[in-house]
Parts: sequence; C-alpha cells; structure tokens
Amino acid sequence: MPRIAILDPLTLTGRELTSEIHQAFPEADIHLFHTEDDDEHQIASTGDQPALSPPLNESGDLAEFDVVILAADRAGLRLKALESALESIPELIFIDASPLGLYRHLTSPSLDADGVIPGARLHPAHPSIAVAHAVLQVLDSFGPETMTIAAIEPVSIFGKEGITTLAHQASQRLQGEKVTETIDDQIAAFNMTAHPGVDLAGDAARLFPELEVVATRTHGGCFHGHVTLLGLTVTDLITKEEAIENLARIPGAILAKFPMSLADDDGQGRIRIGAPEISHGGHMLSIQAMVDGTQVGGAMTVVSLLEKLR
Repeated sequence: MPRIAILDPLTLTGRELTSEIHQAFPEADIHLFHTEDDDEHQIASTGDQPALSPPLNESGDLAEFDVVILAADRAGLRLKALESALESIPELIFIDASPLGLYRHLTSPSLDADGVIPGARLHPAHPSIAVAHAVLQVLDSFGPETMTIAAIEPVSIFGKEGITTLAHQASQRLQGEKVTETIDDQIAAFNMTAHPGVDLAGDAARLFPELEVVATRTHGGCFHGHVTLLGLTVTDLITKEEAIENLARIPGAILAKFPMSLADDDGQGRIRIGAPEISHGGHMLSIQAMVDGTQVGGAMTVVSLLEKLR
C-alpha cells in the first residue's frame, strides 16, 4: 500500500476522509499535515488513535509520499508548498478533495480507480455526478441519450466556517438585524442563490461523453445534504415499474418514500432515491436523489479512487 498524506484532516471533508481511508486501508501508512497559517501542530486522529498534524512547511515534506489528498476549506499560505511539490514531483498522485476548487485547472474529475496512475491530478466528481453515474449504470440498457442535472448544494460545501456563519446569519435575520457576515458574498440563511452550472456540466460531459448534458447549480440555505434532480431521455420505452426495479440495483442505494430527507441518515453514505416520474410517452424520466456530499462525491469516492493502489 502506498504512503498517503492527507492535508487538513480537521476540516469537515478531512475528518470524513481520514476515517474512511483508515477503515478501508487499515494497513496504509497515513500521515497528516495542515495548511493553516499558524505554526502549531494540530491533534487529529487516524482510526481511534490521536495523531499529530504538523504544518506543511515546504515541498520536501511531501517528497516521500505516493499520494497527497487535499481537504482544506480555506486558502492558506502553506498551499504554496503543495503547489511546489506538484511541480517538482511529477510522479506524485494528487487528489483535490477540497471544496475550494483552487486546482480545477490542474485536475480531472474522477469516480473510480481507472484514472489513478503515477502523476495523476484528480478531483472526486461532484456528488450530483456520482448520483448520475450510479443511475446511468443501471439504466444503460434503455439507451440514455440526454441528461439534465440540477444540483442543490448545502452550506457545508464551505466548510466549518460556512456552517458557523449560516447559524449567525439565521439568528440575525430572525431578530430583524442586518446580516454582518456573508458566505461566498451572499446571505444564505432562509435563502437560495442560483449559480452557473458550467463546471458541473463540463465535468459531466467528460465523464459521460456519449450523452448530451446540461447542468445547473443552486446554493441552498441549509446545513447539510446535497439534492440532485436528474432528467433523462432514453431511446427505449421504460415504465415506472421497470425504472424502480433497475434503480433498486444501485449498490447501497435506498429507495426512499416521499417526503425524503437525510434527517434519518444512518451515516453509511448511501444514495437516497425517490420513485421516478415517467413521461406519457415513456422516453423521459425525472429522478430525485439525496446524498451526504462529504461521503458520496467526497470521502467514499476518494476511497474508490485509491482501490487501484492496494
């Protein structure tokens, strides 16, 4: 098993990553670093054991590792050491699991281990794309032709600071006060904001080149849980019963009843899918799904990428 460095294990994403990787690869040699601006060591954990997370000081800190995984939720100055390592160690496998999107120009979206080769620069595909991938696999025999993806994202994509700010915003709005802190320059509490879906559509087009794909993204004013609304057109006729039967074959998925939420989530990172709607002609499907994005499209997807390196 290769040596793995996880950067920023104390973020929301980092905690999930460290736990999932340790569970999946208990024999792995895992080391932790942080990219915060302070010089102190942080105390994280690998499995049930405490582990020190020293600051990342220079690119040489990463020279002995085969895989580096970034989980930062803020852009600290110490990321310069990571960038230097990516330039000076071409064989280093880099997985950007951070919600910041700072290295999208270097990385490609991925869902499985096929793209994990020496020198790979990857980011786990968006939770909504992970849902679409799972659905397409079980409906492939019906000849999918086009797909729309509408992603509704929670404030947890902005990390612990975003969640804290959301709670503060909600308190201020309930009391009729002026909101003093924004999230991505927006008021998120009791609000929704629409954003371009270009990056999401681009990643989907790279992963599903046989389909025509369009996508939209909306930031919702909730703490937790990604919602995915999929629209599919298929060549062959499909009935609601056939669609449900096939969706039930998605590994680990739950066919949930409406109203559907993650409030009773068991923490297993499952995809929750509601009963699909089918058009009169039987060639169009509408599917609603919900996932914990720190796992699906997050830690569990990263573990899938690492499977090839056992």
